[in-house]
Amino acid sequence: MPRGMTGFASGERVIGEARIAWRIKSVNHRFLDLSMRLPEGCEALEIEAGRRLKQRFARGHLECVFTVGVDPGTTRRMELDETLLKALLDLERRMGNLASCPAGTERAPLSLDRLLSWPGMTSERRLAAELLDAAGQATILELLESVCDDLDRARAEEGRALVEVLRRLIEALHGRIAEVKGAMPGARAVVERKLRERVTAFMGGTREGMDEGLARELAYLLNRMEIAEEVERLGVHLREMDSLLTGDQPVGLRLDFLCQELNREGNTLCSKAQDHAVSKLGVEIKVLVEQLREQARNLE
Repeated sequence: MPRGMTGFASGERVIGEARIAWRIKSVNHRFLDLSMRLPEGCEALEIEAGRRLKQRFARGHLECVFTVGVDPGTTRRMELDETLLKALLDLERRMGNLASCPAGTERAPLSLDRLLSWPGMTSERRLAAELLDAAGQATILELLESVCDDLDRARAEEGRALVEVLRRLIEALHGRIAEVKGAMPGARAVVERKLRERVTAFMGGTREGMDEGLARELAYLLNRMEIAEEVERLGVHLREMDSLLTGDQPVGLRLDFLCQELNREGNTLCSKAQDHAVSKLGVEIKVLVEQLREQARNLE
């Protein structure tokens, strides 16, 4: 069954003295859009994680966050690289004492937040580097796959709910199309009668002497007002939608295209219809198609 694009999943695991965690939030997007946030030094891991996410998901904006912290259960305390801290502060002091420092380049001292976020300043940042050996990376990616499984289940649950809504809308459209088919003979007779009356009035109250060219024009006008083809194509598109909803592949883009085609046929039906009842049904069909499009855009 098709899946939705909205969901959230997270998971964490302890590796030695480190606690790792993945968090993935998924929302609607026309294509697959990945936003990755990992600690510094994890560029290779980011590439591999992105590759796996692309294999698992076809559409949606995915915000993926990977964090590494010291496990609260370990006896290891938060560590500060005092040598690096002293070097940074000394460098800042020497830069401030430079006589050649250009005017206007003065700034506030380095903040505590900036110092703590400096690469390698805390033990958490060093833990990230320690985990990137073969065994550590395998565990991190295994956790990512587990979180992806949870996200996939959440998106599948949303997909089941959306499919039920779409099927109800499709059923309602089938009903409106059946009503149009039932009204077509009467609408056709009304159009033909109106044309005959206008021709008779134009000919001075009689149709005697109507030439062959005028008869062909009348036949052409009647054909242009015929809506049977539009009604048939509406049914074809809806049957295609029914077929798509029974599969397990991403269908959102195809459903969106079919909604465009349904809307086009609905517009043509409304423009051709010369009968009030058929015109009203055409408007109802367009409203249902718009509701169908809104829901279809939530599917992967």
